[in-house]
Amino acid sequence: MSNKNDEFSNPDNLPVEKLTLSVKNAGVVQNIKALDPYWVEKRELTLYERPPSGSTLLLGAVDAWKVKMEAFIADLKWLLGLKHHKFWSTVLYHPQCSDALVSFLQEAPPPYLPPHDSRDVQKVHAEARRLVLTVFSRLVTNKESQSQWMSKEFMAETLYNNFIFTIPIIWDICLIYGVDNSRHVTRMLDTIFGIQPKYEGDAAAAITFVKEAFKFIILQVNKDYDSEEPPNLPETFKGFSEIRRPPNTKNPDKLTFDVLRDLVIHLLDTAMTLRLFVEVYPKSVKILRKTNFIISIVQLYEHGIPLLYEKLEEIGDPTRVSSVEVEGYIDVARAELIDIFREVLAVYKNAIFSGEGNISTHVEEYLAVMLDGLSERLLIRDYHACYPVHEDVEMLRQAYPDIDTVKTDFILQAIYSNLDDPIPESVTTSEPITNGHSETIDNTIDTPPTRDNEIPDSVREESLISEVKDILPHLGDGFILKCLKHYGFNAARVINSILEDNLAEPLRGIDQNLPIIPEDPVDNKFLETGIQRLNVFDGDEFDIMTRDDVDLSRVHKGKKKEKYKDLKDLLDDKTDVKKMTDIYSKYNLVCDEEAMYSDEYDDTYDSDGVTPTADSTEDARRPFVTPRALRAAQPRDAEEESEDEPEQNGDQPSSSSSNRNKLDFCQNPEEIRARREASYNARRGRGHRPPPQAKNVDVTGKPKGQGQEKDVLLNRDRKEKHKSSRGNHNRRQGAQWKRGQGLLPS
Repeated sequence: MSNKNDEFSNPDNLPVEKLTLSVKNAGVVQNIKALDPYWVEKRELTLYERPPSGSTLLLGAVDAWKVKMEAFIADLKWLLGLKHHKFWSTVLYHPQCSDALVSFLQEAPPPYLPPHDSRDVQKVHAEARRLVLTVFSRLVTNKESQSQWMSKEFMAETLYNNFIFTIPIIWDICLIYGVDNSRHVTRMLDTIFGIQPKYEGDAAAAITFVKEAFKFIILQVNKDYDSEEPPNLPETFKGFSEIRRPPNTKNPDKLTFDVLRDLVIHLLDTAMTLRLFVEVYPKSVKILRKTNFIISIVQLYEHGIPLLYEKLEEIGDPTRVSSVEVEGYIDVARAELIDIFREVLAVYKNAIFSGEGNISTHVEEYLAVMLDGLSERLLIRDYHACYPVHEDVEMLRQAYPDIDTVKTDFILQAIYSNLDDPIPESVTTSEPITNGHSETIDNTIDTPPTRDNEIPDSVREESLISEVKDILPHLGDGFILKCLKHYGFNAARVINSILEDNLAEPLRGIDQNLPIIPEDPVDNKFLETGIQRLNVFDGDEFDIMTRDDVDLSRVHKGKKKEKYKDLKDLLDDKTDVKKMTDIYSKYNLVCDEEAMYSDEYDDTYDSDGVTPTADSTEDARRPFVTPRALRAAQPRDAEEESEDEPEQNGDQPSSSSSNRNKLDFCQNPEEIRARREASYNARRGRGHRPPPQAKNVDVTGKPKGQGQEKDVLLNRDRKEKHKSSRGNHNRRQGAQWKRGQGLLPS
């Protein structure tokens, strides 16, 4: 395009995505956008290749590689020499530009491989490596001059949508340049993740894929190829069902050395890449914590690394160089996994010491990561061997005095429980962690039982026994006490030994349900003094010869005063009866007198012991009448008067005395009013007959000498015959009648 007049002009300082340039071509002026395929030159770009090496190196292979790499370097220099708008047009529209850059990232030797033997090859590779980094650095630079620049929003969308930068590309940059160009790579990643937050979501998805790859490695080394059963792994490791094999692949019959070597190299490459990624971009720790990647590292270190050594010993040849090389790769991968854990902790430590953000939050995150590492034993043990944890804890306590000492002491005890060294006394500021108990326990680990050890008192023994029974409730107290004595009264050591079925030989033959058999104080006294006392009260709670803590409040001297003076006082004491009132009131057996009273209660059948039947349907034709045999005894005159009255309103009581108890003090006024109202209604009702005329009961008659009527003589005769039931001849019935009317006191 040398025949084209392509002078760059941007007087208004517009961003490149909004700039339009005028081009003269054969006298014709054209307006072309600054980012357009028009500016792309037709040039074949060379791809990078790995330098030839090994014992099968052909003659002239190195020289051919040098020539090809010189062309690759020339292409990179040409790309960097383009103007701003042509550079971006070439990156976006040239079909081989991205491939050339990615080919170097894929084929360049990683840091864990030794450099090439030829110095000329090393020099050519270093030049290509420098130019590739320069190209990627220019890709994250949005402004090169006052007139040549690009808005950050457009740049973010361009990098993400055109796959100029992806998570694999970013990780490859970290792997190749993170060792000796960490600051430069840090600025590059800060720019990429700063202008385009979508990369954080892609990084989380990529880490999830790495977790699946780690699971696959564990599955391969734990699988028994001679059996179809699943691998024997603990329940703490989950996720094997999520692994999906690629389609159209057959399960290998056996793990070969080449497959094992590929697994180890893949593990090493991934571990080193992630370690450098966390080192150059500390903000990635949030992504690792969000995806629980620390747990995946701990599980891989626990269930993968030891099996890799075992498989290498089984199928490898120790005399071959390749086996030694693979073993070295496993060692490096093991160290990289520990360094990942260390880098994550270092991010929080640096934030705490520098005072950035909320210090308490950083401290809690640090302790949370450490607790994740404690989920298995091997990683935290090797990490402590390389980087002592108690030193970090001591520095954190100095930087943040309000640190949770319970968590820090728990972490230290968990680490040192698997070691032969005791916890340094300089970092133990609080009591050891127990299950709700606050006693002090000897921190010496793996100390053989000796008689010189200080035996705790009974309270401490009961506390330690209850602590063990919180975890292992099926064990007997006597068995737990013997274990505590053997392990120096260290409850954590006892629990760990029982759960791992690693008890000492003297404890294996003891019944685990053995209770505590208390010692006889008389025997102890005899052993101490040599004096033997034989008495039925020896050893009881009041034995002052063997006990110093006799409860004197229970000892009474002299005659004890009785509570009641005589039998009358005992019978008059109703306190127990009053206490029972509340109890019986709940069963509705004790109630007030008013609650017992009922206007509608019918006691007709109480004396006969017959239960009355339910009321039948009212018969409008004939009212209900109480049979004569069931009526109460009435005076003769009252009975005659009741026969004369009309039989109406059968629903009301037939007489005032039929439903009344003679022992009542007085009649219920409601019943009296009801009877009067019923009588009044009966008289006014249908079929009322006037009362019969009163009988002549006159016994006085006419004055003497005038003669008497027949009725008067009959009345006198009747009065003479029945005088015993009248007047003062029946005082008891009269008095009872007066009481019924309320005229006399009862």
